[in-house]
Amino acid sequence: MKSDHLKQRFSYIETEINDAIKISQNDPKLAARLSSYLVVIISGIYEDAVEHLFEARASKTNDEEIKRLVSKLIKEKFRNPKYENIMDLVKGLDQNYSSKFAKISSKCRDSINSIVSNRQQVAHQGTSSSATLNDIKQYHKNAKKIFEIMEGILL
Repeated sequence: MKSDHLKQRFSYIETEINDAIKISQNDPKLAARLSSYLVVIISGIYEDAVEHLFEARASKTNDEEIKRLVSKLIKEKFRNPKYENIMDLVKGLDQNYSSKFAKISSKCRDSINSIVSNRQQVAHQGTSSSATLNDIKQYHKNAKKIFEIMEGILL
């Protein structure tokens, strides 16, 4: 990752996951609650990361009005960091970017979508995340590759 903002946010995720694994080793109920907490937090950070990358790209224009417009539209319209939604945003800039995005493995696509679907379970259905803490750790590791590719395209 090049962006200090993304490095910081993703480092926070990794610290939270590792801390959760350590403190809940012998407590399955706590582990389930922490996994529910983490998928919500991670999904929100992924939304923030997408917003950040598009705002950074808009900043390249040196046009404050364009930057404000992009920022406003992303914040209003982008609320679900599923792979397909991110792909649609990237394609909106240039259709050719979709070929770079299409190279993302299904494992990475499935991982980011798993985090989002688990978040939806927690936030909209009031149930616990079905992912374990180790699942979440692996999902994040895989999903991070999507942001590295996005960063290469947008920055």
